Amino acid sequence: MKNLKWCIYTYRHRKAFEYCVRRYIHEPVLREEMLMRAAVHDMDKMTMYLFMDQKEAQEMHVDTQPHHLENDLPRTYEDLVETVIDYECAPYTKPDKPLNAFDFTNLLMDRKILDEETGNRLISIMEELGIAGSTTYGDDEEGQKYISSLEDVTEEMIYEEILTYINEHPDNALNMILEHVRDSDSGSGHRQR
Repeated sequence: MKNLKWCIYTYRHRKAFEYCVRRYIHEPVLREEMLMRAAVHDMDKMTMYLFMDQKEAQEMHVDTQPHHLENDLPRTYEDLVETVIDYECAPYTKPDKPLNAFDFTNLLMDRKILDEETGNRLISIMEELGIAGSTTYGDDEEGQKYISSLEDVTEEMIYEEILTYINEHPDNALNMILEHVRDSDSGSGHRQR
C-alpha cells in the first residue's frame, strides 16, 4: 500500500477524534453532528494517500477542508468545533503534536499564526466543552487504554475504512482525487488511464 505509514497514522487519529467527540460533546444535536463528521473526518486524505504522495495529499486536504484554518474557506460553528476536537485529540496519537487544543491555540496566537478573533472563538468553544485549560493526554487513563488498543492497524483495516467511506458517502472525495491524479499524470507526460 502506498503511504501505509501515513494511512495508519490517519486511521489512529480518526479513532482518537471520534473518542474525543464522544468524551467532550454532550449537547445532543451537536454531538450527533460531530459523530457524523467523525465518520468522514480526514477520509479524503486517507483516500488520497492511496494515489498521491503524502505531501501533496496533505496539502490538498488542508486547502479543501474548512476545519483547517490555513485556508480561506467559509466556516460554520460546527467547522470550528471540528477544529477544536482535531486539536484536542492530536496528543492521543501524534507524538509530534503533544499540546491539547487550549495550549495549541494559545501557542498559535502567541506566534501570530492565528488571529486573535479566531483564537478567541476557538477558546469560547473549548469553554463550552469544558476543555479550556492545560491538561495532558496522560491525565486520561481511559483514552490511553483505548488508544493503546489501536497499536496493530493493518492494511485490511485501512482498506475496510476506505471502502466504507466510499460506499456510505456518495458525495465522497474519490472522484475529485482521481480527476486530480489524472490531470497530474496527463500534465507530466504519463499515459491517461
